[in-house]
Formats: sequence, C-alpha cells, structure tokens
Amino acid sequence: MRNTTLVILFGVLLSIPVSANQGRKSFVENWQGKRVAIKRTLFTLVYDEHGRVGKTSRNKREGLTVVTPSNGVFLRFDGRDSEEDIVSADPDQIIDQVNVAYRRTSSLDIGFFQRIEPTVVARYEPGGMLVVKQVRIDRDRVRLTFAKTGDDEPATDEVATELTIQWPIPLSSGLTERPQIEALIRQFVYTIIDTR
Repeated sequence: MRNTTLVILFGVLLSIPVSANQGRKSFVENWQGKRVAIKRTLFTLVYDEHGRVGKTSRNKREGLTVVTPSNGVFLRFDGRDSEEDIVSADPDQIIDQVNVAYRRTSSLDIGFFQRIEPTVVARYEPGGMLVVKQVRIDRDRVRLTFAKTGDDEPATDEVATELTIQWPIPLSSGLTERPQIEALIRQFVYTIIDTR
C-alpha cells in the first residue's frame, strides 16, 4: 500500500510542471511565425559593437519598445558589461546615453574606444508588416522578436525589432497572465490572416 501511494504521489508531482508549462508553450506556439501588422511605432537601436581584440560586429539591432500593465510605454536598451539598463521616453536620449555609458578606456591606454556605437534609432511605423521570429518568456518579461517581410516575401532571418512586455512581478508557471499580455501586444501589432 505504501509503495502504491508513493508511486501515485510521484506521478502527480511529475505532472504538475508539465501542465503548468503548457500555458507558456501554447502562447509561444500561437505567436511564433505569425504575420503581423504594426499598429503603433516600434523602435530599434542599430549599433556597432566593438570587442577588445578589435573585432567589430556591425549593424546589430535591439528592439527598445517596452510596455507594462501599469507604467505605460518606454524605451529600454538592456545593459551589458555590468552597465545599468538605459531607459528613456526619447529615442535621441537613448543614443546619447549609450554613447556615454559604453565609452571605454583603450587597452593600450592611448585613448578611448566606443564599446557600443549607436548609429541610428530605426522606426517601424503603423501599417508595416513583420513576422514573429521568436518568442521568449523570462522570469518577469515576454519578448517578441520580429523579422522583416514584404507582402509577398517570406520573413528574413535578420531581426527587425522587438517588443518587450515587462511584468511587475514574476510570471506564473502556467502563464495565467496571458490575456493581459496579449492585450498589451495588441496595442502594437495585430495578426494577419494569411489567405494564400
């Protein structure tokens, strides 16, 4: 009797995380690959990233648009190299603040180099089309990564922009916040029904 009870208890415990994660899995499957039309401007920082050994990655892109359920919309460049996140409502201020925050002393002590060198803030305006390339759910945020697409073209692999939904507390394992998260997403994009 005791062994049977342990087997049943073990089975119940194993099934809890699987069913709890179904909400997250369903959300990702529902959004990933969807064609969307832009309703509200999305912002992306285009920048070059310089490594310490001279390697440069050009034209990297990071979506800046963040929406919250209670604090509205703002722009954020996620910090790296132990730097704080850069937050602003003004895209031009993001460029200025990144320039200041990522200016580094040269390894040869002969001056400075720009670790991250912003070139422009790209804007994706209402009416444009994108495809949801990736959906990532972290502890307290959901990030949709979009790729460019034309009306008759498949999505490219290049990241166009991103939209981050920042939740004020850790998200539930079953993503019970899904209706509110999707309402925030739909402030910026709506899905296109493909009739082809």
